[in-house]
Amino acid sequence: MEFKEMKEFKPFTEMLSRCYPMMELTTAEDKEEAAKHRERTSQYETVTPMGVYEEGTLKAGYIHYMFPMNVYGQTMPSTGVGTLAVDLPYKKQGLAKQMISYAIEKSRNEGFPLIQLYPFRPDFYRKMGFGFGPQLNVFRFSPYQAPSFTDAAPVVSLGKEDVEEIKRCYHDWAEDTHGACDKQDYEFSHIAMDYTHTIGCRIDGKLQGYAVYEMKHHHDFTHDLKVIDWFTNSNEAFQAIINFLHLQKDQVSTIIFPTFDDDFAFMLNDPRHDANRLIHRIYHQTHERGTGLMYRIIDVPLFMEYIRDHSFRPQTNAAINFDITDSLLKKKEIFSYQFKNGRPEYSDTPLSHGVTLALSIDDLSSLLMGAVSLKKLLSYNKASASGNEEELKKAVHLFNEPEKPVSWTFF
Repeated sequence: MEFKEMKEFKPFTEMLSRCYPMMELTTAEDKEEAAKHRERTSQYETVTPMGVYEEGTLKAGYIHYMFPMNVYGQTMPSTGVGTLAVDLPYKKQGLAKQMISYAIEKSRNEGFPLIQLYPFRPDFYRKMGFGFGPQLNVFRFSPYQAPSFTDAAPVVSLGKEDVEEIKRCYHDWAEDTHGACDKQDYEFSHIAMDYTHTIGCRIDGKLQGYAVYEMKHHHDFTHDLKVIDWFTNSNEAFQAIINFLHLQKDQVSTIIFPTFDDDFAFMLNDPRHDANRLIHRIYHQTHERGTGLMYRIIDVPLFMEYIRDHSFRPQTNAAINFDITDSLLKKKEIFSYQFKNGRPEYSDTPLSHGVTLALSIDDLSSLLMGAVSLKKLLSYNKASASGNEEELKKAVHLFNEPEKPVSWTFF
């Protein structure tokens, strides 16, 4: 079995058409365009298509990405595994696990502390050491349910000629958002698609927010408006986009709005989901919620070094020995850190006065990325503690109100 960079994309496209029918690669034209897309994106230094070959036959493959990433305000290099597929005749031969192991080893050897992916089976990738990332909420509401901001700034239509301005707006947002990844040019291609529309809000001549959406015919003269992407860098821009959605009440029956904001329902005049059903006693459904992006820290000391200036909790000091189990790599390691004013300082010897937290690499990844609190991991028996009780209380306080990551990068 040989791992090597793909140079021909038609075999991979044929494989994807069999493995992922939802991609709808059904016609020769569909497959040709998909293959051309893979070839175009492979020209970027941050994109490497990898194939698994045996005697010249492609059996499996994935796309290896590199992303500069905002982690607590620090720029951290990370990698991503996307479009992983095993051709149908070769399933259950351990090829998916081999590709993940290869991607992890490749990333570690190249000096990347973190790897990300979107799972087709979250449970499978959790066994591979990937921890859950942020959860996405999708609201479905009528324009009448959105508030009217009567003093909102106007919005304007944006097109191909505005892409550079849109990129700057996104990068401004990403620089201020924990978990956000840098985007390559091809990741803005959906802005100019035939079926999408883009609106934006300029404040003092600068684009402060934009939203990409599509209209889907519902019945007669009414439509569903599905928001694909949206970013705002000021309250004024956010209110302008929400006001735009409110003003579509004459032609739009339902707005489909994705957000990582767990408090979004508080903004709506009526937060009820358009399904209009009770989910428990007299509790109304407000939205749907799903898990997606997963993280795996592949070099704990390097990860912590990148965020050494970040304070998990100011004025909090705690001595913690992380006793980590990695079932994929079949090893256990202890990493000791003295947190001073919430900032981690590495200790090359175990801290005898500290608390020892035993947990798996997937849960450590979720904890350090801010996706879950230590208190919850202890409650769910995903972590166990031994040693100094006072240091345990400090550790719980240190990780009690995590800054949750947000990412709109899909790969």
